[in-house]
Amino acid sequence: MSACSKPIADFTLIDVQKENQLPLRLQANNTSSNASAYVWKVNGREISTDDNLDYQCYDSGRYVIELEAKEGDKYSTKKDEIVIEASETCLLLMRTTEGNMVFSLLEETPRHLHNMEKLIASKYYEGLLFHRIIDDFMIQGGDNKTRSSGRRHTEPETIDHEIKTEFPHYRGALAAARMPDDINPNKASSGSQFYIVDGRSYDIDKIRKAEKEKYFDYTDEQRQTYVSKGGAPQLDGEYTVFGYMVAGFEVLDKIAQVETDKYDRPIDDVKILEVKFLN
Repeated sequence: MSACSKPIADFTLIDVQKENQLPLRLQANNTSSNASAYVWKVNGREISTDDNLDYQCYDSGRYVIELEAKEGDKYSTKKDEIVIEASETCLLLMRTTEGNMVFSLLEETPRHLHNMEKLIASKYYEGLLFHRIIDDFMIQGGDNKTRSSGRRHTEPETIDHEIKTEFPHYRGALAAARMPDDINPNKASSGSQFYIVDGRSYDIDKIRKAEKEKYFDYTDEQRQTYVSKGGAPQLDGEYTVFGYMVAGFEVLDKIAQVETDKYDRPIDDVKILEVKFLN
């Protein structure tokens, strides 16, 4: 490269549609020339010095993406921008020590949605642990007894179930934990404890067997979703599913695979840092 050559910053946003909705994975392919170092900024904040940009957006609004390409003391910049629309569904962000997960909550379970609104407003989940983890099944959190320090909260009362068979326990399903049938015959949901389905893969024969055992008739779409995504069909009709994961499956996998003791409790704490709604 000539000593007189100036670096030229250039990039292309990947898979950006005209109307972008949350959550959005913002990726850019670096096509700069005459440069050996890069700085990516989003809305003026330095994000990465990698060659290409990979950034998760959790809030709606205008995003300005800037790339600075450097070679020695010479540099150039390029900017582009996108506008991310607010989601048409109610989105929940769960920040954990292992990463972030985003869920779309169901309007068809209003009691559970309202309960979640109250818990988030009181910051109930902040500092609680995922206290029960079974790989290829589910991860469970929300137990107030796992709060090691800070402000204590009263354990919320149970919620009347909103069990609906049209919302199966696919991988990534967010559902309410509850006490067993022998002491909870009405299948009332816990006021705070939840689980996220990790689940195993199923072939169509195993799904049809589950239907016969539970006297269910899944739709063709539900059968194929279980086959393609996996889940826990044995829980259908027994617990309230009130949301589905839309981003963060790699975090779910990471948490599901942590080492646990004989009681299924993680050896090293997996903590919930924050739960909030996205605009």
